[in-house]
Parts: sequence; C-alpha cells; structure tokens
Amino acid sequence: MIGEEILLEIDTTLDQLIQNAEALQKANIQELSETEIEAFQKTQESLIHHFLYMDGCWTEKKKNLKVLNQRSAQCKIQEKLGKFEKLKSACSQTLSKGCSNRASLILKRRSKRLLYRESV
Repeated sequence: MIGEEILLEIDTTLDQLIQNAEALQKANIQELSETEIEAFQKTQESLIHHFLYMDGCWTEKKKNLKVLNQRSAQCKIQEKLGKFEKLKSACSQTLSKGCSNRASLILKRRSKRLLYRESV
C-alpha cells in the first residue's frame, strides 16, 4: 500500500468512528437493546483496531514520503482524531449510564421470572 492509500484508509476509518459515535449520541440509549449496544461496541472496537493497524503501516511508510504531501493529510487526520476522542468519551459515558439502567431492569425481570417459576 502506498502512503496516500494508507492515509485515505485512516481518514475513512476515522470518519466511520465519528459517524457511529455521533449516531449513538443522537439515539435514546434506553430504547436500544443489549444486542444493539454490543454490536455498536464491537463495531467501534473493530474500527479502532483497523485504525491502529493502518497507523502502524503509516509509521513504516511515512519515512519514504515527501514532506509536503504528508502535512495536509496528517493535519486532517489529527483534527478527526481529536474529534473522535471527544466523542469516544461522551459515548463511553452514555453507554455506561444506559448499561447500569438496563442492568437494573434486567435484574427486575429475572427476579419476576424466578418468582413466577417458584409459584408454578
């Protein structure tokens, strides 16, 4: 992969991470099922791992690239990375709040099931 392709891949991955994080902020966490939340988390983890892999590729390739081409792409990527970091912390807070509320709801449901089973 050439340097420009690597930067484009990093840029695209960051766009996806940002889009997903923004979508989660707009969503009502209480309306999401556990499966949806887990799918979101796995998707974000996969994208982060891909980003880290591509960043490693970039580190190897950037030594051979011209300085002028690197700077503009790197600035854009740094801006997006900063934006994602902010959204990531907000998403983590949203998910932790939603998961704690959901956990108490699940415990209530389980206790009702146990009470029902014992009475039958």
